[in-house]
Amino acid sequence: MESNPKANPTTLYEILGVEKSASADEIRRAYRAKALETHPDKLDPAASPEEKQASEARFHEVHGAFEVLRDVYKRRAYDVQHGIRPGRDTQWTGELSEEQIRRMKDREEWARKQRDQFEERIRNIRARAGAEREEMRKREREAAEYRLMVERMLAELYRKNPEWAERKEKQQQRTAGANPTHPSPPVTS
Repeated sequence: MESNPKANPTTLYEILGVEKSASADEIRRAYRAKALETHPDKLDPAASPEEKQASEARFHEVHGAFEVLRDVYKRRAYDVQHGIRPGRDTQWTGELSEEQIRRMKDREEWARKQRDQFEERIRNIRARAGAEREEMRKREREAAEYRLMVERMLAELYRKNPEWAERKEKQQQRTAGANPTHPSPPVTS
């Protein structure tokens, strides 16, 4: 692939192998050369999967560098962010106007507000979900207590009135033996 690769390029300019003052045409030519040089299809068919993966990663790195440096505004933002002072022959002077600085601050403030609003919404959703879970647990406890109370009352009634238990048992036997589609005739005692 590369005849003399640099060890871990640190800037997008180094990835493409161009000067920081390179013109758009120089960047485009460097990209085409690097893309051909690093494209995974250029590898030997017997290359290992690790080599293929490394080549693909390098190719994507070259493409990403080109995507930023080919766009004047992205390049300017990248240069400002990394403290790169462009030469006099580049497309922009490198100095930000008061308006640009104000807009950058406004965007940062807007992004911070959006992040804060998002975090507040998430906190509210989590609080509501927690309250709903607690309410559900409370209802389940109340229902369990109610069922237990009813069972105790029935047990007490059956204990005081044993004939109720006998009647219930007979009724269950009749219901189990009856055909559900045809009602059974009334039993006279």
